[in-house]
Amino acid sequence: SAQTAYAFTQPSRSFASKKSSSALHYDLLPSNLISGELYEGAQAKFWFYFFAGSGAGGIGISQLPNMFNEAGAARESASSGSPTNGGQTLNAGPLVSLYYDNEISLADVSDVIEKAPTAEFISQNSQSVNFMVSKGYIDKNDFLREMENKGCNALASYSVFDAISSGKGGIVSPVVYDERIATYRQGSGGGGNNNVASSFSTDLNLFLFTKVGAFVGLVFCLLVDFGLVAKAGIEGWLS
Repeated sequence: SAQTAYAFTQPSRSFASKKSSSALHYDLLPSNLISGELYEGAQAKFWFYFFAGSGAGGIGISQLPNMFNEAGAARESASSGSPTNGGQTLNAGPLVSLYYDNEISLADVSDVIEKAPTAEFISQNSQSVNFMVSKGYIDKNDFLREMENKGCNALASYSVFDAISSGKGGIVSPVVYDERIATYRQGSGGGGNNNVASSFSTDLNLFLFTKVGAFVGLVFCLLVDFGLVAKAGIEGWLS
């Protein structure tokens, strides 16, 4: 019984020796082996970020020229020699002059709104070849061509279509197109060249906010993407 009591009160020597030998085993692991595993993990993470980020970043970078090209085409139209009624400048906020880099005549915008044809007319006379146009949707180029045929100012025509689209692209639903044109005309109150609906200014600024927001968001995502790749590279090779 005394031996039994002693066995319960004293730790097993074999257990203690196993524990100490295990601890000794981990203590004796080469530090370069542990650090090598960490470096390999960091390098693997770098390659993952690199290939995944290259695909996403490539798509994002390819969109930047499209954004600038759209604004560039509108700006170039201001110097295309298209007719203008002159007079008072459209006052729709600072983003208008920033994006178009030109002053837009209030009379020119009113002229476009008054002369804009119906969606059905534009669709029937469309020269664009794509699936959406074949379903009756309005292509920006078709709209601009019709307004040019009516002797309207090119820059004002750009701004009116941009307001109608609200930044959702160069294709507009015929229902949305007709509703927006009707709203702009009703809001103008028959004022002709002396009045432009506030709804037009609201829609135009919505278009500009969408474009600016998309640009800022895209640049931010690209910076985050490049930052993750750079951080993983530093951890994998330079740490």
